[in-house]
Amino acid sequence: MPIKSLETYLFERGLVGAYPIESLKNSTLGIDINHYVSRLLSYKKEQFLDAIGGFPTSLKMYLESDLKIFKEYKITPIFIFNGSMTYNQLESNGYFNASAAEASASSNLEISLGSGSPPGSSTPKTSKELLLAQRHRGWTQWSNLMTSNQSSYIDQPIQPQEPFRYNSVIELKRYQSDLINYFIDHDIVYQVAPYCSWIQLAYLYDNGYIDAIYGPTDCLLLKNIEKFILGMEFPNKDFRFIDKTKVLKDFQCTHEDFIDIAMAVGNDLQSSTLPPLQIYPNSKIFDIALEMFLSTGTNFYAYQLSNPIKEESDKYRQRYEKGVSSLKFMPVLKTNGKVELYTYDGDNSGTSSINDNDNNNNDNDSATNIKHKKDTVSTSPSSSSSSTHEIQSDIPNDVHDFIAQQLPSEYYFYRSLGLVTGKLFDAISTGIYPEEPPLDGGSSDSYRELLKLSVDMFKNKDINLLTQPINRYFQMKQIKQIKWFSPNYPTSLINRTSPSLFEKINRIIVKTQDKEKQFSIAELIKLLSESSDISADFVSEEVIFPNSVPMEKKLSTSFDLLSTSMLRVLTQLEFFDFNIPTKSLKPTKLGSVLLNLPKLSIDDKHYDSILLLLIFLKTKVMSLSEDVKPSVRSALSDVTLRTYPQESQYILLITRILTLFQINQRPTNYHGPIDKKTLIFREHLDFIRENMNEIYEATLISSLTANEFDRLSLDNFEWQSKVVRNMPFKLATPNTIMAMMWEFFLQKYLHNGNVKTDALALVATEFGTYKSVPNLNEQFEHSYEYLMQILKVLKELNAIGLFDRKDLKIVEEALEFCSNAIKEQEN
Repeated sequence: MPIKSLETYLFERGLVGAYPIESLKNSTLGIDINHYVSRLLSYKKEQFLDAIGGFPTSLKMYLESDLKIFKEYKITPIFIFNGSMTYNQLESNGYFNASAAEASASSNLEISLGSGSPPGSSTPKTSKELLLAQRHRGWTQWSNLMTSNQSSYIDQPIQPQEPFRYNSVIELKRYQSDLINYFIDHDIVYQVAPYCSWIQLAYLYDNGYIDAIYGPTDCLLLKNIEKFILGMEFPNKDFRFIDKTKVLKDFQCTHEDFIDIAMAVGNDLQSSTLPPLQIYPNSKIFDIALEMFLSTGTNFYAYQLSNPIKEESDKYRQRYEKGVSSLKFMPVLKTNGKVELYTYDGDNSGTSSINDNDNNNNDNDSATNIKHKKDTVSTSPSSSSSSTHEIQSDIPNDVHDFIAQQLPSEYYFYRSLGLVTGKLFDAISTGIYPEEPPLDGGSSDSYRELLKLSVDMFKNKDINLLTQPINRYFQMKQIKQIKWFSPNYPTSLINRTSPSLFEKINRIIVKTQDKEKQFSIAELIKLLSESSDISADFVSEEVIFPNSVPMEKKLSTSFDLLSTSMLRVLTQLEFFDFNIPTKSLKPTKLGSVLLNLPKLSIDDKHYDSILLLLIFLKTKVMSLSEDVKPSVRSALSDVTLRTYPQESQYILLITRILTLFQINQRPTNYHGPIDKKTLIFREHLDFIRENMNEIYEATLISSLTANEFDRLSLDNFEWQSKVVRNMPFKLATPNTIMAMMWEFFLQKYLHNGNVKTDALALVATEFGTYKSVPNLNEQFEHSYEYLMQILKVLKELNAIGLFDRKDLKIVEEALEFCSNAIKEQEN
């Protein structure tokens, strides 16, 4: 978050300059992606994003437009993502209690949607609390709207009256992997910082890798950054910038005084508003603090020290101190691939190293990765440079208390590529894995049961795979899963087993040595299904990780690396049974269904979603036709539910299956109908996807850190394009739009004398498909084909006793119901 209310104040004082974009021609621009997206997109634009899930499609539209301008002026953008949070950030985001306090408070808060609130009013204290409160309010308003219209609602979907129009910024972490894939596809340079993105940008700027910074007002806290870009006005072909010297002169304060004020009002490194400023509205907090400093010489740190309430004084003083310390000693990813503290002293800047418990060497040059990508900047300054040089700073021995416990630099390198999301890394360093409420609020018994099952099914395996290769401290450290609905009853995760999980699976190896082959789950399954002896083809007589093993015997292609990890994941999830003494690898009943997919003529693009569905069915938390408990109001009308109870059940089942089908949409802001019951089921599948992503990441990293892969066989950008881009389960689960289209299409079909053309016309009108969906008929046909492919899989499961015959019959009847509608539609 930027320094509270400072940006508005800067504009009011005329301290924001303007300059034509043309002046940036042929430059390399470092962009803080969080700041950039917050200015580009908000919940006001994507009003129903949290009600349908998925990626905000309009974001791609805005990105494409901006990238055209950059290309026109030959500006090379480098996007930097935030990494892990510091202690202050973790605390303010409710990390340590999985947002339990925020979720509890959100149901009791009356949120004002104005820009500010009067003193003393009941308002959320954090951005997370604001988001959860407004999400709760949105669903409450929607439920009330449905109830008030139940007497008149028959088959015309009720459009929400802007209930999800938030005043908070979109959580970028949910879409980071989607954005990274977009950048890879469009040859855009990016990097994930180990911690703070704008401080990583400052390091890149100091070392000559970028020519200018586009970032938040927090950049004013950096002593070595004199000017930076605050915003781009592409329609006017100019940009807004901040000159720190001019700002400090106007404020009549020193840089140290400014830091004191910023730490008191709240900023990215210390987000709380400290006493005595808490009684003032957030919209005016900075100018009030500055006025207090100018008129009375107030020192806000001294105020915390002199606060007569001891308990409150200690809490706020520590937040202040941790904020300042984070600013002074923030770790950055350096050119040598290591994570070291970025420090400055006076007008000079530099870096100082800190001991990291890294027992793995990393040969990849991450910052040089950025420089060589576009070849637009010179080599970094030498050690004798007057502007940037190594300095000796007194590094406190409690850095881990205000930043975090540091993991091996190799782990941060993989994160910088986007190869891992970092959620498991944070769990290892903090000792807490938080389970926060999903988009629907997470009230269903089945979702909470999924959380409990995930401990043995996923998380114990994840933690074991990641902690065994590193410092023994982490192997023994207690790590707990904290659930938002019962934060006082955590579940301990098991770090250590004997033998370790890696030892149980490290002989499972896929080795084709095909450098041209791109990985996909479909390609791997086809490879496995074509094998006459899986044990002989995919179990190695010897392990390949020791340094004594010749390089030609190690994995050397991206396909082999990703396939080996995927096969090991499937083994951990009991799709295959691996007998270590006999070196026998055999498919289980569930695995046999997976291997049979090629014979069923399943489309390659559906393998990922089918695998997720199989894992969901394996958990047995809820059947496809079973209602959620406690029951949630359906978006179908009461008339439909009463008049067509059987067909209503068919519609429920169809919408659930279709939550895994990605409709082909143009970038647009969705304003159509919503359905909480459909969203709830989507959140079950999204939870499975997220856990599959994490276990795959952990398995892949265990292979890389064990030195099973020839890491020098890929250059820095092949790591991104061949490895990161092809990893499964990274992209967000599809939104509920296609499922809801079928839902309201079939409801209209039932009430309109089976006139399919009218039903289709209703969908086109209510969902605004004229702008967003290129060919509605084609999308319905593709989704119906997907439903039929799912039916094939369910029949296979039924044949071996893994899917109940009664449930299969309901699916068959539901799809026959769909078939009648589709055939009539085609006529």
